Amino acid sequence: MKEIRNLFKMRESLDRYEEEIGIAKLSNLEKSILEFIASTDNPTITLITKTDYFKKYSFSSIKRGVNSLIEYKLVRQDISQEDKRNKFLVCT
Repeated sequence: MKEIRNLFKMRESLDRYEEEIGIAKLSNLEKSILEFIASTDNPTITLITKTDYFKKYSFSSIKRGVNSLIEYKLVRQDISQEDKRNKFLVCT
């Protein structure tokens, strides 16, 4: 049970930190996508869907999450200079 108590303490701490940086209003999936984008070089929606953590989510759920982040102006899409079909996700 000690591990579960520690897990809850970490969850409380994370909740406070998310409030501080202004992302508490986001869904858990949106937060995870935003964190992935911030920690990955040249992320794309396809790359997100191929990551083990996100395999439990459908493509449409991930796409909806990315679109919400774009709508909230937390993320933008930059078109690749090498291949115009690729759109990289960038935190704003």
